[in-house]
Amino acid sequence: MTLSKLAQLANVSVAVVSKAFSGKGEVSNAMREHVFAVARRYGCFQQFYHAPYDKPVVAVIVPEAISGFYIHYIEVLKALMEENGFTLLLSISNFDHQLSEELARYYVEYSKVDGLLLLGGTPSAISQSNTTAIVSISRMDTFGGRIHFRLDEGLRACLSYLREMGHTRIGYVGEPLTESKRDMLIEIIAEMGMETREEWTVTSFSRFQEAGRDGMHRILECDERPSVVMGAYSYITQGMLEYLSENGISVPQDMSVVSMESDPPPISPALDVSCVLSSIEKICEAAICLLRERMRTDTPNEPITVDVIPKFHVGESIHKIGS
Repeated sequence: MTLSKLAQLANVSVAVVSKAFSGKGEVSNAMREHVFAVARRYGCFQQFYHAPYDKPVVAVIVPEAISGFYIHYIEVLKALMEENGFTLLLSISNFDHQLSEELARYYVEYSKVDGLLLLGGTPSAISQSNTTAIVSISRMDTFGGRIHFRLDEGLRACLSYLREMGHTRIGYVGEPLTESKRDMLIEIIAEMGMETREEWTVTSFSRFQEAGRDGMHRILECDERPSVVMGAYSYITQGMLEYLSENGISVPQDMSVVSMESDPPPISPALDVSCVLSSIEKICEAAICLLRERMRTDTPNEPITVDVIPKFHVGESIHKIGS
């Protein structure tokens, strides 16, 4: 099928057919729909329809969507993209690095999206010279734009407060996906002259609340115990608190508890839990702002890092030693 043949079938000029498919405003909606109807009738609509999509398209790759933590990220990003007139495409990598690489490459090289936002590091398969604006929310060094959530600063504020309250023996409960948090915590504990031990830093092979219950069970079996235990994220902290309550151990009188994340709330319905605030709204706002700026430049992937410094929330779950 040619444009002239379609114009003849629709009883219009070639110029009208061309303008109808280009999306230009010189053709009325009624005339455009007439041309489209004839094109569909003769099976050539997709042959000629190449009008550009009228909104910037941003793909987001998240590790999972079964926890309230990442669901909160998705909800905030969706709202911010709607405010900025973006269309959101969402993919889930299931913490699979190879899948994340494939998804990122598909969006950048084949879908030609306007922007790519990753919760995690930039996949190595993406060329730094590509023209898609890329922003990652990551603690790892990556090329392009990076939003760096400074958990280390939040932990330093937390540990400084714990030391003021007389706590120097620190425990930890996490799971395999939070090992980087564990390593960071151990490094800062040593840096601040505090103490942890191998038997107090538990990596459970369960997840969520069950990991917290498992980890706390193992810590309570130790001959000597830490005076405070830190959960890698709020679900783990919830499980820790549940296990302590079931075993007659009061928080904070018998053991103090801290969460390394605050989201999703509530960590406990009965106790204001001390925690490093997750700052998801601030992180997402910084990411969308940086992405919007990068989508307007000719060099969208020049390295830049924007730090988001979390605050430490002092709640009721820390007991002053000696009081």
